Amino acid sequence: MSNQSSAKEINSYFSLLTPVQKESVIGLIKSFLKTDKRISRKQYNAELNAAEKRIAKGKFSSQEEVEKAAAKW
Repeated sequence: MSNQSSAKEINSYFSLLTPVQKESVIGLIKSFLKTDKRISRKQYNAELNAAEKRIAKGKFSSQEEVEKAAAKW
């Protein structure tokens, strides 16, 4: 599969995701791109705080929602 067709396929699937799902996918992609570089404690805590704020605002998927979505794959 060419890079161009792969990019088109990714874009077509990505457009179907909810904003929360998109954020998760982006995080996953970033994790693939990271090397063995460790983040600082400050960066770790900042990311943790940001995630906790998203959760407090209700911007997350429950286990049940994820299982239902996965069942449709």
